[in-house]
Amino acid sequence: MDKREIILSTATDLFGQKGFEGTSVREIASGAKVNVAMISYYFGSKEKLFERMVEYKASFLKGVLAELVNNKSLTQLEKLFAVVDSYVERIFQSPHFHHLLQRELSLENRPQMKDAITEILLRNIVSVRKIIEDGIASGEFRQVDEDLTITTILGTISHLLSSATMCRKILH
Repeated sequence: MDKREIILSTATDLFGQKGFEGTSVREIASGAKVNVAMISYYFGSKEKLFERMVEYKASFLKGVLAELVNNKSLTQLEKLFAVVDSYVERIFQSPHFHHLLQRELSLENRPQMKDAITEILLRNIVSVRKIIEDGIASGEFRQVDEDLTITTILGTISHLLSSATMCRKILH
């Protein structure tokens, strides 16, 4: 791992544990065993570091989704199930990060950072939309509103994982 990846990994852990406001650049530098100037050099600011961290985490899923879209051996339904599995797996790997991301997207404190995070995450939605569109075109899926379907799937995953105790009780 190069220094940039070590900083991103450390930032992901600390932001996930302590939140954006609760984490200082000095703590990240100390945890990554680098100086504060190196973080400033690579990322410019704490906000830009956070955005880059989201980009870093989302890039892995982007590759998985691109492979799914191009996979000819799976049905569109199997691809959609794989999308759900991939999202759930990523969230379970970093539950604190997922909660932090949801919190940052729900706040209005840093609108520029919120917009940047949204744009990064929307890049992965293109692949999910393609799977649904292909499923409709092939007749495997009925005609649906792709955006509402994506929102429903991702919202359900997020809610189930964020409210696991309540959902377990509802679902017995």
